[in-house]
Amino acid sequence: MDLAVKTHSLSKSFGDLLVIRELNIDIKRSERVAFLGPSGCGKTTLLRCLSGLLTDYSGEIQRRYSKAGFVFQEPRLIPWSSLYNNLTFVTQDEKKIQRSLELVELDAFGNHHPSKLSGGMQQRANLARALIVEPDIIFFDEPFQNLDLKSNIKLMEAVKRIQKQQKWTAVLVTHGIREAVVFAQRIFILSKKPSHIIKEIDMTQEKETDFFSTKTAEYEKMILEYYE
Repeated sequence: MDLAVKTHSLSKSFGDLLVIRELNIDIKRSERVAFLGPSGCGKTTLLRCLSGLLTDYSGEIQRRYSKAGFVFQEPRLIPWSSLYNNLTFVTQDEKKIQRSLELVELDAFGNHHPSKLSGGMQQRANLARALIVEPDIIFFDEPFQNLDLKSNIKLMEAVKRIQKQQKWTAVLVTHGIREAVVFAQRIFILSKKPSHIIKEIDMTQEKETDFFSTKTAEYEKMILEYYE
């Protein structure tokens, strides 16, 4: 199996508070996975461990990739700089910046400041920034959370379209069930903390799902049964 990330007995505590308990996870190269769980279960902590932003955990994480991108909940754009200039903090390569803006359909907005962009456009700029490094894997920390449904759908379509073209691995954490169903090829359902995997759902045999399909609603109902 060609893996991007593999964990063995991954656990993470903050003082006496055990947040993650002995997770064993295999994430394949070029697949989209989602970690789904209730608010406060440790999803972001898990993502930070998997990406190497947190290092003081117990157990083992094998990271079989060289370059990672990150898309966070907030766009984190510098308000007094244009969109183009925001991306120059990642690289000075004009061709890479232009290519990233084209991929997320923002190439006509390079001279705009963040305040002139909608929330969905700001999050697509967030994605463009991650793409500039030409990553092997991108970690998504609830990037759809603060968007209206239309912007949510457009951003997710952009992520899936580009991921299929470029074949990087995508790791999403979310508490949105429909987001996970529409986004992922595999879904890991997490318990309340101390967080552990209570169910893995393989979506690879399913046709493309969308937010409004009967199949998505069926998965949503089934997944809710695993929530404590």
